[in-house]
Amino acid sequence: MSVVKTGPVRLSGYAIKLRRVVNASVSSVLKERPDIQKKDVQKKVNEVLTNLNKLIYSLLVEKYMAPKDAIVNIELEYEISDTDFKLKNIKIELYELNTTISDEATSELKKMLGI
Repeated sequence: MSVVKTGPVRLSGYAIKLRRVVNASVSSVLKERPDIQKKDVQKKVNEVLTNLNKLIYSLLVEKYMAPKDAIVNIELEYEISDTDFKLKNIKIELYELNTTISDEATSELKKMLGI
């Protein structure tokens, strides 16, 4: 299982940063495991990240009305097997700092993702 963190980033730019750190981490994992079909995994990673970014945006911006200049830190655990990329855990920290929104958004996103 691998863990990636975006580090503190503006809410308006989290999607790009999350995609970069996950793709970099997945590339490292794939180099160590030649038995895995790289194209299939990378396609799956991008599908998962696209859906994840939509969910995060809808929760933080639309539901909780977090300002786009707020600072967010996203940490996620994932697992790669054969041609599958699976999220195992996620944590969102929103800095304004409103721990109630951070905890509720994390909990609700986990329910949506089934983790």
